[in-house]
Amino acid sequence: MNLSGLGVRLLEDALKRAGTTKKVSPTAAGDSLNVTAAQVEARKAVKRMASVLVLFVLAAQVLRLAGDASGTAWSALREVKGPVDIAIVGDSRAHVGLSPGRLAAPEEPASSSTPVVYNFAADGTDALHHASFVLNGLLRGKVSPSVILWAPNPLSFNENRKNNRIEQLALRDIPLLFRCGAPFETVLEIATAALFPPYRQRVVIKRLLTEFTDRAAWLPVHVQTRLLKMVYAPLQTSREYLQPEAGYAPFEIVRWSEAFERGEREYTRQYDAARLCGVRLETSRAMLREARHAGVHVVIVELPIAPWFLKHLEPRQFHQTWRSALQKIALEEGADFVCDADAVHRDEEFGDPGHMCREAAEAYSRDLGGRLRSLPSVQAALEKARLGAGEF
Repeated sequence: MNLSGLGVRLLEDALKRAGTTKKVSPTAAGDSLNVTAAQVEARKAVKRMASVLVLFVLAAQVLRLAGDASGTAWSALREVKGPVDIAIVGDSRAHVGLSPGRLAAPEEPASSSTPVVYNFAADGTDALHHASFVLNGLLRGKVSPSVILWAPNPLSFNENRKNNRIEQLALRDIPLLFRCGAPFETVLEIATAALFPPYRQRVVIKRLLTEFTDRAAWLPVHVQTRLLKMVYAPLQTSREYLQPEAGYAPFEIVRWSEAFERGEREYTRQYDAARLCGVRLETSRAMLREARHAGVHVVIVELPIAPWFLKHLEPRQFHQTWRSALQKIALEEGADFVCDADAVHRDEEFGDPGHMCREAAEAYSRDLGGRLRSLPSVQAALEKARLGAGEF
């Protein structure tokens, strides 16, 4: 008996045991057996894929133990207790350059009428993160300020910026980004980070790996100094960070010239490749509009930059176009624009061409605080908040 006939007999016996006597042709029997074999292989492949996916997901969950991937702005927002009158939003320039205490009470000691100011600026952020934080955090959370002091810098609108902190954005940012013309890959990356949380840990893992490699680099030094009795002179840091104050992280200069020269080269490199991003401008417009609708007044401030920066980079078309575009958006959306690029007059008052040291930052914050309190729009916003709190 050939194999085809044997297959027919086996299939007929199975059908008889199932209560039917339907005849099956050899061709039909062969097709049934082939389909069954294909189905078995397909099921095996699906099981293997599912097993790999489960193992990957379980392994990826370990990455979530590395730490909190959310930005310092969001962490601060969770920790702040009570209302905030003026919320500072920006990147590292505002983080080290705007003192809440000096802004709140520039001339007289703090009193019950002194506005509460908090610095939510976060290092490494750009205009997309600022818009997301304002729209999804400040305007919707427990902290709804009367005034937002937004201190962006031109490079946070750079289309060629590659170090965007995607983990600080959320799914609810996607509709806005679509409306503003964001590229599909940006939207896809945000969705991936939102739907698969371990993907958000990339920045934390990178930081931990950097710390590990830094520690590993010290092993040869220990060998040379302890076993070989060689002498090692550690490289001094260029700045020393001081105790934070309401989100503000001031620093003092330790070694100025080398750090400033490195900053000159880095800013020049970034400006050489800079290109103004329309998506960031449009998300900024949406942020200002939503803040106005929520009754929150926004003051945009261009923070001081070093005289070297003013001479070599500020005159470039990228910087000038950015300033003009943001001034236009501010005017159209009811915000104030304050240009203080030339407010500090010595290179030595900066740790690098864009970041003020403590003395300059606090002197500037004191001056800016006085001018803010004289703006009718800021006065009206703060007074409205006080009246609302009193009525409540």
